[in-house]
Amino acid sequence: MSSTRYRVVLISRPEHWQPAGPDDVPLQMAQPAAVLTETGDLLKAVRGAVQFNQQPARQQDSQWAIVVDPDTAGRCSPAGRLATPIKYRVEPIWWPDGWEPLSALDVPNCAWRLHESAAAGDSMRWEQALATVRGLNQQCLVAPGCLWYVVVAVENEPLSQMVSFDPSGPQTVVEVRRLHVIRPDPLGRGECAACPARSMPCAEESWRSQAQQFTATRSRGSAPARE
Repeated sequence: MSSTRYRVVLISRPEHWQPAGPDDVPLQMAQPAAVLTETGDLLKAVRGAVQFNQQPARQQDSQWAIVVDPDTAGRCSPAGRLATPIKYRVEPIWWPDGWEPLSALDVPNCAWRLHESAAAGDSMRWEQALATVRGLNQQCLVAPGCLWYVVVAVENEPLSQMVSFDPSGPQTVVEVRRLHVIRPDPLGRGECAACPARSMPCAEESWRSQAQQFTATRSRGSAPARE
């Protein structure tokens, strides 16, 4: 589980700025006006910010809620590294040996490493990602294979970014990003009774989201490389 703190802060909403969604952020921000709440759960923080921004009074209000990691420096906000807006993606994981899903939205407790890096996938709305995972996993239930699909939430700003230039011209960007494997139903972890490691603590652990880091490398003029 992640020990990262996520802070919901209120900022002054720029005049004439029209957000693309309830978790959007403006390009330029001053010091936050206030701290709304703080939690170690990214999804809880995002829900809090969205609920604040969706209140009818927000349409004319001068305040807007964003989610930041206050312990990591960001490029856009003096309050910390921006977690919002969140990008949702669908990614495959290896189907654990002995694990049996009870529904198409189950996520195994040991879903720690993704099959591929989710940093370069296509972004979706939450509802679209959920429907995609449900459809793909329904097919997996009919014809079980070695893969299962999960929804991944990608934080806005990377943990770190390094840009290097080759004398011949290419530019390489290496980003470390924090991703969260999402369990839509907190109880939907499937059945571990046939797992060889069923006596391990992970068989009883319950979580709503699980954080991990990925390194994505891309070069100008070439497809992203995954690690």
